[in-house]
This record gives sequence, structure tokens and C-alpha cells, in this order.
Amino acid sequence: MLARSPTTTPGYYRHQPEQTELYSVIARHYPRFVNEIERSGGYLPKFVRQEFEDYLKCGLLEHGFLRVKCDSCCHEHLVAFSCKRRGFCPSCGARRMVESAAHLVDHVFPEVQVRQWVFTFPFPLRFLFANDPQALSAVLAVVQRAISTFLVRHSGLTVSSGARTGAVTLIQRFGSALNLNVHLHMLFLDGAYRFSTTRPTFHRARPPAGEELNDLLDTLSRRIVRVLERRGLLIADPECLQLDIEPNSSLDHLQAASINYRIAIGPHAGRKALTLYSVPPLEEASSNPLLARRSGFSLHAATVCEAWQRSRLERLCRYITRPPIATKRLRVDDRGRVVYRYKHPFRDGSTHVVLEP
Repeated sequence: MLARSPTTTPGYYRHQPEQTELYSVIARHYPRFVNEIERSGGYLPKFVRQEFEDYLKCGLLEHGFLRVKCDSCCHEHLVAFSCKRRGFCPSCGARRMVESAAHLVDHVFPEVQVRQWVFTFPFPLRFLFANDPQALSAVLAVVQRAISTFLVRHSGLTVSSGARTGAVTLIQRFGSALNLNVHLHMLFLDGAYRFSTTRPTFHRARPPAGEELNDLLDTLSRRIVRVLERRGLLIADPECLQLDIEPNSSLDHLQAASINYRIAIGPHAGRKALTLYSVPPLEEASSNPLLARRSGFSLHAATVCEAWQRSRLERLCRYITRPPIATKRLRVDDRGRVVYRYKHPFRDGSTHVVLEP
């Protein structure tokens, strides 16, 4: 980890996770968390326990380190082992974020316009996709195919002629309130390539209009429902979506509570998580022509990077590959509760979620 001291030149400084609020909360309360679940007759899967236990060793010298020596000046550093986990470790997640973003910009995306498409699902489908990766893969194929066809046509080309676009999709499982929220961040080339005998030619797509985005979302929602019905996972209802599944394991119970912003265990189980309201309710974002909503689905396509905005594209790649927890927005209040600030206020004016440790 490179850092800059106020009085020295750039160099290596251990990130000291044990001094963060997140580490202290988990180190102190993780055993109680496990005991609460086991006392109720449940258990945590091995991969979940491994995620917590490895995080508590990440970056600590007593759990192993490398001794690094400079060949020229013979100065030495001790570099602690990292957990390299993909769950919530802020250090390992940030390192992977930077590496992934640099790779995408340097080696994946050509120097053409790129548009971000964000697709979110109704609450019942978030629970389904959190537990059924195969169903999510089938839905992802439907979403990518529909948006690809949409972009090819808006480029003045046709799929039958061989025109193609490209995309990188990140499946994010978290929301800004530390809740489980499975949704799709898709970076599509904002146009399509026409392939000839010489070289491919990029044709930029015209920006989508509001009505076109609404029509696309309508198509996506209907196709997704049909795919899940054929798999026997969804019961179509004119009023709402009904899943043909019930939470069974402890992890299912925790996920269902997190999706619905509810407390999962302890004396207040089942209650809504406490939120703080620091700003007036915001006006509905329906004035944004590039945001469509329908029956719990939403599609956002307002963020575009021009061909020459490579640094902006890298920031966008970092955003979609970021770890779920921002330690700078987490603190412990005087009553020992965990207060987590949202990146942006919600539409109802809430700015923080308050949780028991």
C-alpha cells in the first residue's frame, strides 16, 4: 500500500486495519453473532465464517508477513499477509478495485463512447437471485441481449447484418445502506461495430429517449418474468410478483431481513432498521428522462463517458468494482451503535442507517 506522509516522500505504510471502527466492531461482536444464530438452532455456512475469520487476520503481522529488503539501500519492511477475500474486506476490495479498473481501461475498452446501464430488481427477485446464481445468469443473458439489440438498432445497424456491441457487467450484491441488493451495473459501448473485409467501424448510437427507455424496461420485465416462470421459480400475479420459495437456512433468514431493511437477530428481530433523516424529502427523480421504473424494476442510462474521457471511465470502473463497505462513512456512536452514512441521501430524506453491532 502506497501512502504519503505529511513530512516524508511516498513509501510503504501498513494500513493497520485493527485501528478501524469496522475491525473493532467485528472483532468484538462476531463471536456473539455466531452464538445468537446457533442458539436459535441455525448455523452459518463455512464460506461465510471463513470470510469473517480471514478478515480478522488480514494485515496483521502476528498472522504472517514477508520481509522485504531494498537491494540498493538495504532498508527493510515487514509486509503483512492479506486475506484476499472478495466479501467485504475494505483493503483487499480496494486493491482489487484499482487493479480491475486499470485493466478494463488499458486492455478491454476501446477508445469509443461508453454508457453505464444500471438495472435493479423488485425486492422478491433480489432474494431469489441472492440464492440462485443460475437464475441470475439466465436473466443476465436476457438483459444483455435486449440492450445490445437496442444499441445496435440505435446505431442505424441490424443484428442480422453482423453488427455487434460490447459490454462489461458487474453484479453488485450490496446497497449504500449495507443492505443486500442484487443489481446489475453494465458498461456498454455506446454504439455498435460494423464488420467489413477491411476493419471494423464503430457507429455511435443516438441517445435513448424517455419513452424508448420505458418501452425497453417493459420488454425486459416481461421477458424476465417469462424466463422465471418457465423455470418454475415465479408465479405470475397481476398485482405483484410471488416467489415459489421460502427462507429455510439461517443465511436465507439473514438475507431476507437485509433485503427488507429489517433486524435479523436479537431482541429486536423483525423490526425495521433505524434510519436518520437529515435532509428534506427529495423530489421524485421521474424528471430524469433516462430513468425508467416499472413494477419494482428500474433502468438508468444517464451516465456516459466520451471516447477521450479515459480518466472518467476509470473512475466509473472503480465505482462498479468497489467493495461494499466504505470505512470513512462508518462510525460507532456514544451508545455503541453502528452508524453508516449513505453516499447520497435517499428520496425520503434519510441519510444514515443505525444498527446494533
